[in-house]
Amino acid sequence: MTAYVDQPFRRWYLGQLVVLMGAALLQLLIVQNGDYFATGGLLLIILFLGGLLPAYETGTDYRDWPHFRRFNHYFQAIFQFTVMPLLVMNLVAMLSKWTPLDSQGLIAVAFFYLIFMFVPIGYVTMEPVKSLIGRILLLISVVFSGLIGAQATMLAWPVLKAPAVFEMVGNSGILGAFGFVLTVGVLLMVWGVRGPAWRLNQQADWRWLTLIGVVSVAFIIWNAFGAGESWQTTFTQFAFKLQAFSWKMFLGGLEPGIAEEWLYRFAVLGLLLRAFKQHRHQLDWAVGLSSGLFGLWHLTNALAGQALTATLEQMIFAASLGGFLAISYLYSGSILVPMTIHAGVDIFSMMASGSQTMAKPDAFEWQTIIFTVIVFGLITIFFLTGKRRQVMQAQVDRY
Repeated sequence: MTAYVDQPFRRWYLGQLVVLMGAALLQLLIVQNGDYFATGGLLLIILFLGGLLPAYETGTDYRDWPHFRRFNHYFQAIFQFTVMPLLVMNLVAMLSKWTPLDSQGLIAVAFFYLIFMFVPIGYVTMEPVKSLIGRILLLISVVFSGLIGAQATMLAWPVLKAPAVFEMVGNSGILGAFGFVLTVGVLLMVWGVRGPAWRLNQQADWRWLTLIGVVSVAFIIWNAFGAGESWQTTFTQFAFKLQAFSWKMFLGGLEPGIAEEWLYRFAVLGLLLRAFKQHRHQLDWAVGLSSGLFGLWHLTNALAGQALTATLEQMIFAASLGGFLAISYLYSGSILVPMTIHAGVDIFSMMASGSQTMAKPDAFEWQTIIFTVIVFGLITIFFLTGKRRQVMQAQVDRY
């Protein structure tokens, strides 16, 4: 980036680091008369000095201590995306105690600030990362989890009691989703990947756009409301009832529609398309790998207590759906298309079932998931051939 943008980002990063780490040091010095300062304070100072280093680096610096600097970039990204929300809450607690400022108002300001605070962190600590694998792993693990869970992580420090609505919004991850869009958008621009298109591609054939729309709506309805328990009834019996029509379920379904699509259909797919730019099968590799990573990533749901068989089913389904979402984006030309489809699938399935996790599948559900995988797989292959492929390739070449 130009100096007009680079310098403000670095100054923002430094000011943020000094304020939050300084407040943490001050808190350690005060708590129990500084009994924890000798060890905790020394650790914070070391972390602070490590965090300062990337802000003053230039391209020529990487010749000196390259392995340490590379390690520090990864470490600082992991550390700051994980811990900074707790340091924000520590600052809020200190200001609430030592100033006349209202604690609820401070929490509200902190919630809002967390949407933006990771932009300079991503820019300073991750811009020098050159490895494609390193970039994708950092985005999928550290950046996504850090941003989506930022508000919830902040409230995990039980020093102040937040209103119930704050906890609901924080746990939904919706504010983190907007922060993720902003942070990753800046980061991908720095890495040389242009932002996604928003308008429909004028070269796309309306017949195939209609096919994408019809298949999407049909699947959303069938997935959420289908009540058939055999092949004779699975496409004819529906229970149009919402078990949990609430803001919690709505926001819980909207968040992945925004954040996961921004991650996999814009960031990961964009990085892969750039990496395979000179390859004959650029589209195939990019769509296939991004979809496979999307499916594999759902393995983390098992850590939230979801049954392993349900998680395996979800991984297989997500991989096939990922391919369909990828071609829906590349062909339509608008990132809003896969976002809308993904949000629709999650919102209606969560509201209809009343749960944000999948239940253990029975034998018939395994059959239907195989059917779904075949359908989405065939549609994905269909769009990767003929004139449809040419339209997608032309769209990719423009961006």
